Amino acid sequence: MPTSKPLTTEQARGHVMTAVRMHDAEAEQVARGNLAEAKIASAINRALAVAPPLKPPQIKRISGLLRGAK
Repeated sequence: MPTSKPLTTEQARGHVMTAVRMHDAEAEQVARGNLAEAKIASAINRALAVAPPLKPPQIKRISGLLRGAK
């Protein structure tokens, strides 16, 4: 099953606004989760674009953050 293309921050924000306008609490909750994902992905992409290549231990620590590890 193919995965869908990730939303941009602007697209995700538009989905939140639409759900709010439609008074659809369930769609708003999903849209807000998608907006959070888009913002996090955008921040990671910006950071990686200017960072030197990461070493395996650094990748492991950052991956742990995404999994919720301490």
